[in-house]
Amino acid sequence: MSSECKVVKGLSWLIMLIGLASAVMGVVMLMGARDAGVQTAAVIMIVAAVFEFVTGVTGARGANNPAHLGGFIVFAAIVALVNVAEIVLIVTGGQGTVWINAIYVAAALVAIVCASRAKRAALDR
Repeated sequence: MSSECKVVKGLSWLIMLIGLASAVMGVVMLMGARDAGVQTAAVIMIVAAVFEFVTGVTGARGANNPAHLGGFIVFAAIVALVNVAEIVLIVTGGQGTVWINAIYVAAALVAIVCASRAKRAALDR
């Protein structure tokens, strides 16, 4: 396994764990919600967490066969774009912390670069 694939696998596990933690927090939030707005936010959080988990699984499986990393690259790009949008919303007057989303964007971009290199190297063989 190349060093790029190892980085992709490690970051994929990180994305999976974040997705799993987000799903648990979303379920806890949903169970304790009495307001419709909080329930909606909890459902959105659960849906995003499932997407993050699927992204991580796709990357971890694709790292074993780098020629199949195309789906992971697309999913990770979507995760990065969503987090950039969240940063913009927070900076323009929203609530929340920017640094968590910035770390997530950085991790997704590093994973995209490494996955692209690993896929290109696998296709060149």
